[in-house]
Amino acid sequence: MSDRADIVINGYGASLRKKSNRFFIENDGEKYEFAATQIKQILITGAASISSEALKLASDEGVDIVICKRNGDPSCRVLPCNAGGIATTRRHQIIAAGNEIGHALITLIIRAKIIHMGRFIGVIGRRRDNSTLIDEAAKIELVANHLPQKGLLSDHSDVIRGIEGNASRLYFAALSLVIHKPIYLGYRSQHPAEDVFNAYLNYGYGILYNEVEKACILAGLDPYAGFLHGDRYGNKALVYDLIEPFRQPVIDHVVVTLAVRDQMDVSDLDDKGWLTPEAKRRLVTAVISGLDKERDIQGRKTSFRQFIKDNIRKAGHYMTKGHGFHPLDWRWR
Repeated sequence: MSDRADIVINGYGASLRKKSNRFFIENDGEKYEFAATQIKQILITGAASISSEALKLASDEGVDIVICKRNGDPSCRVLPCNAGGIATTRRHQIIAAGNEIGHALITLIIRAKIIHMGRFIGVIGRRRDNSTLIDEAAKIELVANHLPQKGLLSDHSDVIRGIEGNASRLYFAALSLVIHKPIYLGYRSQHPAEDVFNAYLNYGYGILYNEVEKACILAGLDPYAGFLHGDRYGNKALVYDLIEPFRQPVIDHVVVTLAVRDQMDVSDLDDKGWLTPEAKRRLVTAVISGLDKERDIQGRKTSFRQFIKDNIRKAGHYMTKGHGFHPLDWRWR
């Protein structure tokens, strides 16, 4: 499975059909054929038609077909109809949200996110010999010490969100010392993004949401039943919870690298503030390359993509047993 590739269909009027045991794609006037055994995932980011035979082939061969919104978030996906063990896992998930296990899980995850924000700013500061960035990195990491160690999320959710928010504000302010106007206005903006840097971040996070959502589904977890993020209708709250430790290592590093290497420009936005197709291709290529690159992660050779699957499966086990889960602990070299 590790040798399989991702396919991105980014054009409008594209089509995906089955031809024997192969996927046949027409996109932007070009025609492509891929054996189903060569494909791991098909991301569709534009308007495309998909035949029912292609959908069945994807389901039979374990190929993930994901339809993405304009901001990169997954809108829907093709899944095979096998759900063994899901009911038990999801029952434990709901119970954990109201007890000490859920509190401990969220504290571990948010601590990891805050530490990663600090470490990322710190490594940039050291590489640039910038003492201000190094000092800001230390401030960010210290915020994690304020997280409540024990209790229930019903009592501490607002406190945890406030602590995470404080660390994020320090982090995005520190990035303004690295990336300047008009590329980056110095603060986080989501939909719509107020600058091109945030537009890249938003789209990158959409790709990461897709990976985390898929990992939740494979682990038998309900992506909509979260712990810290609200259970509003249509809100994939658990995805938003579990994504947190992966943001800086998987997405921010890629987007900041594009910005500082002048591979990002205000012209990458269309007249409605969305990334242009070429900008999307550039970002998707860089993110997927980073997801699949083999690395030393917490004592073993693996990729971020595989680690996300394994780590979220362990999070599911943690909801049942209350032990055996350690979030991503990434250090930049």
